[in-house]
Amino acid sequence: MYLRRNRKKKGGALVETVTGLFILVPIVLFLVDVVAMVMAQTANDALAKDCARAAASAPDAAQASTAVAGIVASFNSPVLSNVSANITSYNAGSTVTVQTQVTFTFPVQVPFVGVSSQDFAATATEPVVGVLPT
Repeated sequence: MYLRRNRKKKGGALVETVTGLFILVPIVLFLVDVVAMVMAQTANDALAKDCARAAASAPDAAQASTAVAGIVASFNSPVLSNVSANITSYNAGSTVTVQTQVTFTFPVQVPFVGVSSQDFAATATEPVVGVLPT
């Protein structure tokens, strides 16, 4: 009734599986790092834009610096550290430019690379809306 199969008992499939895992696991871990880096840079760009918007709504450079410091203080990310933002130019009648710098810590370190963090910088420019024209 049941057919009996003669199976090889040499373990060839096990060897192929283990060999494949040695190749696939580092690739998957590398892709996790790449996705995390893209998300970190996106968060840094959003932070730069938010800081520029906050600075643009301030009537002068001193209040713009205070507004940017408030945005940086409220920024929270598990993979980004050393968050800083600087107003590179504030022209009361024109635009404000803010540059942010963050340090990204890799969630999974790829063997043999040795890099555990990466610095990102972003710049955003917004028109000043906090100063009414006279």
